[in-house]
Parts: sequence; structure tokens; C-alpha cells
Amino acid sequence: MVRSSGVVPNDPSSATLHVSRAGQGPVFLAVPSMFLQFASVGALACLTLMAFMHLMLRRKLIRAAAIGARRQRFESLFQLSARPMLLLDEKGLVEEANPTFADRYPEICARLQGRPVSTLAAPPSRTPVLSSVRAALEGSQRVTEAKCMFGDDGLDVELTASPMSIEGEIVGACVTFDDITDRKRIENELQGRALHDYLTGLPNRALFQDRLDHALSRVQRTGGCIALLYIDLDRFKPVNDRLGHDVGDRVLEMVAGRLKALVRSADTVARVGGDEFAILLEHTESDSQAMIAADRVVSVLRAEMSVKENAVLIGASVGVALSDENIDGPADLVRRADLAMYEAKKRGGFQGYAYTPELEEGHDDLAERLEGDLRRAIELDELSLAYQPIIDVEGEDLIGVEALLRWKHPEFGDVFPSTFIPLAEKSSLIADIDRWVLERSCRHIVGLTASGDIGPLLLSVNLSARHFEEYDFISAISDILLRTGIDPECVQLEITETAAGGDADKVCRLKALGVKVAIDDFGSGYSSLGYLRDLDVDVLKVDRSFVLALGADPSSSAIVRTIITLAEILDLEVIIEGIEDPTQLGHLEDLGGRYVQGFLWGRPLAEERLEEVLLAGVRRLTDPPATTRVDGGGEPRDVVPYLAPLGTGTRSPGLKALGDALIE
Repeated sequence: MVRSSGVVPNDPSSATLHVSRAGQGPVFLAVPSMFLQFASVGALACLTLMAFMHLMLRRKLIRAAAIGARRQRFESLFQLSARPMLLLDEKGLVEEANPTFADRYPEICARLQGRPVSTLAAPPSRTPVLSSVRAALEGSQRVTEAKCMFGDDGLDVELTASPMSIEGEIVGACVTFDDITDRKRIENELQGRALHDYLTGLPNRALFQDRLDHALSRVQRTGGCIALLYIDLDRFKPVNDRLGHDVGDRVLEMVAGRLKALVRSADTVARVGGDEFAILLEHTESDSQAMIAADRVVSVLRAEMSVKENAVLIGASVGVALSDENIDGPADLVRRADLAMYEAKKRGGFQGYAYTPELEEGHDDLAERLEGDLRRAIELDELSLAYQPIIDVEGEDLIGVEALLRWKHPEFGDVFPSTFIPLAEKSSLIADIDRWVLERSCRHIVGLTASGDIGPLLLSVNLSARHFEEYDFISAISDILLRTGIDPECVQLEITETAAGGDADKVCRLKALGVKVAIDDFGSGYSSLGYLRDLDVDVLKVDRSFVLALGADPSSSAIVRTIITLAEILDLEVIIEGIEDPTQLGHLEDLGGRYVQGFLWGRPLAEERLEEVLLAGVRRLTDPPATTRVDGGGEPRDVVPYLAPLGTGTRSPGLKALGDALIE
């Protein structure tokens, strides 16, 4: 608004025009005095317009200066960055490449000028890259993984598209490229490990289940029939016990080779357990055809094997089940084949047996009885705990324990977890059992450490994926911690990769309780290293399948080394499971591993023995075992004793400060 005017000193031909702006300082404009002498309403309006045009021009000049300063700062970062970067204009076209990009990819750099960055991506990655650039031009940063055509074979990159804005206005985008080729290679190897048996290279249970699902779905759509052969080796355990695990492993490899040689390319052979295999026969025409296949399996596995100058004779019991209109999904087909296999075992083994409905009699009753007994097991004090030590190999100290569940049935004796845990998960008892284990172990550890004779001790407890998914999971864990009075920092809760990766928010809420969170069997589930960046965990427990192949399989060593390095970068601890002999430990120490579990230090300790071992201390079993046992075959076998003490009544110095690494 024009407020006043006056003659400019020393210049009677000019005058000043005082223009005020709401909320801002005044502006004085010099104009010819004749405009003021003959000013009409229209002339004043023109002057006002001229004043505001001046203001707008001034604002543009100020904004241009700000843009220039900001662009100069960005230009410095852009030019000096060690990461390849591209600058895009407001249309998403490549405007400039930084020196790092130009030096690494000179040919590509020349072709990209003025073109969309998505032309750099391989065809499957072009849409995600284009979406990331569009998001950046709309004001959002987007990170995506893509295959870009750098070099002959291309590179896997993590592409970060970030908006560039001046005073809130988007003026372009900056795209940064990080080479993740090595990481993707490791992820692919982990994926292969997650779906294939580490020893035989056969599909494992997870991959076999997936193929069985697809086969049954196809049969339901198009008709036809498939057959499932469930194979359990006979006389394998004596071979393992008498001749050792090396011979046993070689026998399993030979079994896998013989089974693969029997089937067609469309069929699937899998190792689904320690000495259990399965064969999926596609396009089976009749029961007799499936039984012929079973007889061939029995015959080929009865043939003598020569392993390390040992003549090995084993056999197989084979259960056969065919799909029909009454099959209630893949699990039902597996159950039928399993029943038939056990019937073959009952009949002396070394034979095949086809499923019949009569096999169901008595089986369901037993399962229902075990399930009912399991419900009463807690009240009847049939459940107990054992503790697997966690060792710091640098100081040879026991720094923690993992609580393991045991069930002694009054009639059937010791029931394996592999038998009753699936029953618990099926009947939703697993949450009650998880909570019982956590509360019982917490109370036990609090009692052991209350006197001060035993220092802080890390307690690690497994939690099932099904329990993790329950809505009251967090509150239940919190209540147990409060009731038992245990320091949450001394509690480590183990969950699977799949469960953790599926609900990162719940992992964060679990961490908020003060406990540590460990990914159990890392490398066997979710199999993506990228998700760890967004997952708030403390520890990776490396799947034992990698340990068993250490020294023999270079890829296993490379994967373990990569996991350890990745953990260091992400500030995570690593615990290696399954260390059973000094050779494995030596390989692990060469790779930088520090925290371990395994039978090298003894088998899980009963509750009543834990205090004794903690007070005595622990050493690595590098001396020859002091005890031998003669098995039925007459061959002596070394017996690994329980944790050997450093000395009667002495304590390892590390026990006074247990948890220096994991509990701080």
C-alpha cells in the first residue's frame, strides 16, 4: 500500500514512494516527481503495481541466490562423494553424473545424459526404479534393490532416490547406487541353504513340503494321482555309533545318490530328517506302480556300501501313500505315509508297506492321549528343564545357558520334544508351555544368583512362532519378568527368522521390556540380510548346518564369515550352535567366532547340576576323553563327559563377571 511520498534530496525531478507491506519492513522507491504532481487514482494504482513488481523481482533474486548457495553446497558433496551418484532434473531425466560414477562407468555415463535413469536397469527392475524416481520427485525418499547393467553381467545395487527441494519446491532428484552384489550372492546361498539339506544337497523338508503342496493342487485341478514314499533307514544308528559321524555322513550321501538315481527328473527326493528321506512320485498311475518303486528303494539300499575301508550294510523301511479324493491336504498324505512306514518297521523293517485305513485304528487314540497327558504334565510335575551352556571361547567362560524343555511321561518315559512340541502347537498348548519354561527358568536363575556366589548369568529361552503371534504375547512376557524379579537385561528370548521378519513392530515392543532378542537358526528361514537393518535384535544364532560343514565346504566358511562380519557392522553378537569337536572350533576361531554352544563342552545339564558347574567353572575339552563305552557291536566309543571343571572348588575368573559381552 502506498503510504506517503516526498522529493528526493538534491534531485527535484525525482520523488520517493513509501510502500508498506503487511508484516514486513517498508520499501522506498524512486519515481519521477511529475507522476506525483499529476497523480490520479489510476496513476497511483500503476505506481502500486510497479512497487509490487519490484518486490517480486527482489524476492526472485533472493531466492535465486539461496538456490545458488544450496546448490553449491550440494555440488561439493556430489562431486566429492565416493558413491556413484546421478543428478536428475524435475522431469526425472539424467542431468549430471558425479566423478565417481563417471570414472567407474564412462561408457554408460555418456549414454545416460538426458535419459531416464530406469533405462540403466535390467528389464525386471525398470518398474521399481521408475517408481522410486517418481516418489522422489513427489517429495519422498525411496530405497529399492535393482539389477543394473553395469559391466557385462550387471550388478545388484541398492538404489536410493532422494528429492531435491528449494524452499519446499521439488527441483529434481539425486540417485545413489550402492553395490550389493556380494550381499545378494550370500542371500542366495542362504536361500539355497534354507531349502536344501546341507549334507546331501537334496531338498529339505521345507522345499519338499512346497513341492508336495503344488503337486496336490495340480492333481485337484487336473486329476490324476501322486504317490509319497516315506523312508526310514534301518540299522543306521549302529553304523553312526560304531564307525563315527564321518562314516555316517558318507553313508547318507551315498543313500541320497542311490535314491536320486532311481527316480525320474519330474520326481523329488528329499532328506526330511536325520536318517529319514521322502520321495514324491509325480503322475503315478496305480498302487502297484508305487509299491514297485518302494521295492526298488528297499533293494538298492540293502546293497553293501564301502566307506573308508568299511563294509556297511543298512536297509530301509518304506511307507507308501497315494493321493485320493479323501486326502485332507499335504499333511494328511504325509501322515498316511508315516503310518505305513511305522507298520513296515513293526513287521521287521527292510520292506515297503502301503497305507490302508486300518492303520488309523489306535493311532489317533494315542495322539489324543499324549495331547491330554501333555495338558496335565505341568500340574503333575512331569516337565523339567535342562540347560545348554553358552561359552565365550576367548576366556573359556560359561557366560550363559539356554533353557531346554524335557518331558518324562509316567508310562512312555522320556518323550522327545520333536514328538510333543508339534502336538502342543497343534492344540495351542504351546503358549502355556512357553510361559512355563520362561517362568520356571527365570525363577531358577534368580535363585542361583541371589547369594552373589554366582555372577550375572544370561538366560536364553526359545519362544515358538505361534506364541509370538498371539495378541497378548508382550503382556504375558512382561508379567513373568515382573513376577520372577529377574533383571530383563539377563534374559535373551529366541525367535525364528520368519517370525521376527513378519512382525518387526512386535520385536521392538519386546525389546522395550529390556530383554535381549536373538534370531534363532539364522540362515535357515527368512534368508534376507537386508531386513536386519530394520529389525531391532541383539544376537544372531547361526544355524548348526553351517557348522557341520566347516572345513569341508568352503561356501559354509564364507557364509559364517559373512554373518560374523555383518553382525559386527550392525553391532550384533553372534552365537554359533552345534560345535561338537575341536576341529570345528578351530575353524570357527579362525573366522572370528567367539560365543558358541555344542556338545564339545558337554550335553545339556539337568537343573540340579547347573549350580555345581557354575561354581566349579568350565574349560574346553581339549584332553582325550577319560571314559569309553562298549556298544552292542563290541566297538568302543568315546563318551564326551559333562562340563569338566577347572579345578575342585575353583572358579574361572570370567564367572565373576559373567556377561561381559552379552549382558552389558
